[in-house]
Amino acid sequence: MKRLLFIITMCVIGDSFAQAQEIKGRVIDSKDGSPISNVNITIKGTNNGSTTDADGRFTIKASTGAILVFSSIGFSEKEVSVSGTEMNVSLELAQRNLQEVVVTGYGSRSRRQVAGAIAKINGEEVKLQPVGSFDKLLQGKVPGLLSQSQSGQPGAAADVTIRGKGSINGSNAPLYIVDGVQISTADFATLNPADIESYNVLKDASATSIYGSRGANGVIVISTKRGAAGKTSVNYDFQYGFSALPENKLKLMNSSEKLNYELNYDRPDGLNPFGWTPSEVDSLSKINNNLDEIIFKKGKTQQHQLSISGGNEKTRFYISGSIFDQDGIVISTGLKRYTGRVNLENSFGDFRVGLNATYGYSRFIGTRENDQYIGSPLNAINWFNPYVTLYDKDGKYQDDFLQGQPNPLRELLENFSNTDQMKGVGSVFLEWKIPWVKGLRAKTLWGGDVTEDEALAYLDRTTNGGAQSTGARGQLSRAYARTFRYTGTTSVTYQKNFGDHEITVSGYNEIIQSKSENFGFTGFGLVGPFKNEAGITPGTPTNGFIPTVTGSATENGLLSWFIDGTYGYKKKYYLSGGFRRDGSSRFGADNKHANFYNVGASWILTEESLFKESKWLNELKLRVSYGTVGNQLGIGNYASLELLNATVYNGVGGLVLGQLPYPQLKWETKEMFNTGIDFAVLNNRIRGTVDYYNNKTFDLFLDKQLSRTSGFASLTANLGKLQNQGIEVSINAEIIRSKDLNWSVNANYTNNKNKILDQAGQDENVNGLFINKVGERANSLYVVRYAGVDPANGDALYYKKDGKTTTNVYDPSDAVIVGTIDPPQFGGFGTNVNWKGIELDALFTYTLGGVIYNNDRFNVEFPGYWYSRVATSLLNEWQQPGDITDVPSPFNDFHGETTRFIEKTDHLRLRNVTLSYSLPKTLLQRMKITSLKVFAQGQNLKVWHNFQGWDPEITTGILGGAQYPQLKTITFGLSLGL
Repeated sequence: MKRLLFIITMCVIGDSFAQAQEIKGRVIDSKDGSPISNVNITIKGTNNGSTTDADGRFTIKASTGAILVFSSIGFSEKEVSVSGTEMNVSLELAQRNLQEVVVTGYGSRSRRQVAGAIAKINGEEVKLQPVGSFDKLLQGKVPGLLSQSQSGQPGAAADVTIRGKGSINGSNAPLYIVDGVQISTADFATLNPADIESYNVLKDASATSIYGSRGANGVIVISTKRGAAGKTSVNYDFQYGFSALPENKLKLMNSSEKLNYELNYDRPDGLNPFGWTPSEVDSLSKINNNLDEIIFKKGKTQQHQLSISGGNEKTRFYISGSIFDQDGIVISTGLKRYTGRVNLENSFGDFRVGLNATYGYSRFIGTRENDQYIGSPLNAINWFNPYVTLYDKDGKYQDDFLQGQPNPLRELLENFSNTDQMKGVGSVFLEWKIPWVKGLRAKTLWGGDVTEDEALAYLDRTTNGGAQSTGARGQLSRAYARTFRYTGTTSVTYQKNFGDHEITVSGYNEIIQSKSENFGFTGFGLVGPFKNEAGITPGTPTNGFIPTVTGSATENGLLSWFIDGTYGYKKKYYLSGGFRRDGSSRFGADNKHANFYNVGASWILTEESLFKESKWLNELKLRVSYGTVGNQLGIGNYASLELLNATVYNGVGGLVLGQLPYPQLKWETKEMFNTGIDFAVLNNRIRGTVDYYNNKTFDLFLDKQLSRTSGFASLTANLGKLQNQGIEVSINAEIIRSKDLNWSVNANYTNNKNKILDQAGQDENVNGLFINKVGERANSLYVVRYAGVDPANGDALYYKKDGKTTTNVYDPSDAVIVGTIDPPQFGGFGTNVNWKGIELDALFTYTLGGVIYNNDRFNVEFPGYWYSRVATSLLNEWQQPGDITDVPSPFNDFHGETTRFIEKTDHLRLRNVTLSYSLPKTLLQRMKITSLKVFAQGQNLKVWHNFQGWDPEITTGILGGAQYPQLKTITFGLSLGL
């Protein structure tokens, strides 16, 4: 009996010693050997666990034979049996959609934990596309995100909206965050897209509410590249190519047609108004100045990018430099950009520090666009008579003397306008894993975005632009602007897994301050050969060349406190929530602060026993979220304050009231509801998401009308409500998945319904051709409907308000809503085929349902402008009774505010197509290089549309004139890895 008790006691003691065994180890990424921090390690079947530090190291007590479960965001879960006191574990990147890592700006999570609507674009997908502004790369890639580019000038930014426009007078641009730092919107020409690791687009309250008053229009979180432990890698990318002119569907008369129109088409000015003789007609009809071929050219594009990255288990680095040089297709226009980046990260003990910084210089040389100025060279392309040459017989510049149209070549070559920009974006951070509380860490990040612009504009005294200046002898303008915004974010995060439960809770403090300053001057009376300040005539009261001086400064600040948390149970039920309180300097004393919140829930059905054994359903997740966000942009920094402006009266300087105070001004607030489904079927071959959203904006920034006795027509107030609701669908399918051949297709679709709910009791607000009416879409066009031409007398016919009765009397009260300038339906689709290293990738984008007013067409179809170049459609002009046409008689009163000039912007665009070949590994090993890919790609190669112009993407709703077409670009290049 004693012997039996002794044996039992020794077994218990031995078991106790086994349970107390300390296991040490390290967790690394199987792809590159880099350490993985914050890996959760649990003993299977217990609540005991641990996490890895910044070097991927861990310590845990477990008995021999116990099963350790390793799990981390973005990696496949792994189980390892304990067989000793040391353990090295490698985790593989997850192939399942729910394990993908998404970045929310203040941290990263797996899709499994996220209840919000977040889309991710890998930077490698788009880094080689030759564009001057990275926001154009997002076009057609993300459901709910509409990226349109009215300007084709190199470096011009796109107009980006997420889930419709939620404000009328405020800003609709999303918030851009780069490595935790807010950067200026639509100011990306000096940033290098090749440095970007990923774009994460946050669309609903669960994802954006953490940004509070800045998140109303969605958030685009950009993460730049990092180094990896292991061998240092060197990568070089090069491409060279050409940009060409797309087709212009606005057809204009050539010389023969124009002379025929002048001589044989009757008008109030009579036939042959210039009095051409037969010999002159014969001579002029043989001249076609081919203005398109002179003003436009084939623009060259070249790009060089060099990056070096690497590190060890303690320190990682990424260093890059780039040169981007793109000529515009209009002579003398283009963009040159030079950038450099350094990203460093180091771990020591319980600390991790990092630096992310980029600095760049760009020069943008542009020209006027989207205006009706006679001196704009791009207007002259349409208006300059085709039989008038740009040079006279002596080789000197020649204007279109028949109408006083300036010579566009002289305006482009003798004048110039360029902007030099220096831009730096950087941040530093320190993270501390607090040793005495497992799972608790603190982090502080401070960064800034500084932009310095210098603009120089020279108008030669011989040009039309110079003749418009004070004294009509040219002018030179120089302007400086500097904007600096800094962001400081400090947080404490607690993360713990116990049993079936997982908790992450974070608290934050954030301060953001921005200051902008500018100064400029314009001098007149240019003399001599100088094209700088040396040519300015000193101004006196006698000569009148007194220079003008401008300048201003403005600043704003935001102070915030917020919390965010996620709870998970059994890795299939997740709850999330957050609360944020913002204080802004932009609003009155009683409205400086506002509260924003969000709640969300998700349920992974495929973790339930009912679906777990399914052979065809791999993932099914339901999501729902609700919350509030705010908007404070688009109204200026001092909209709530009384402002005084400088003025001059009777030669004496003084101050005058420039703005009335309105201390009641407060935030625009948006309530956001979202529900969605994520799914994967057929061994993850088909993956997709479906989302429904319903967003309502309250307290819209609108102009409140005032009594004219106040001296002011209006002031900005919170007056209305606006709704955006819609559906988004995204599908990715792998048609063929094999060793040598892989073929996948993808598509996304968005249908957004925008509606004004309230305008403070005002049913409608008409502004020119636009109307905002309760119950209708914002930014709707409001014109009289055109009904054609009366064949009996050539009068234009118009529909009455009822839409049935026609009349030849134009009445503005018959105007109706004819559509919205914001296309309600849009998306993209593409395909990727890879066979033994030969890869073809194509992306198409489309929009449906939008309309615009084509004033560019109005200018060449107005019969009163017969003395300039006009459209070929005027050859169908009504001339005699019985003529069947849609172009009225030139004797009829002309009214342009009709649907005759309203056009659909529906289009299908071949956004990008790339053909590449990657050398096989066996050959690379012989060459002792890591990778080599050669490629050819095209941008905007073809656009299918019926719009009468160069391109149907007109974000302003009215094409005034002077359209700079989007570039159609073909480049060839290589990517080399060492």
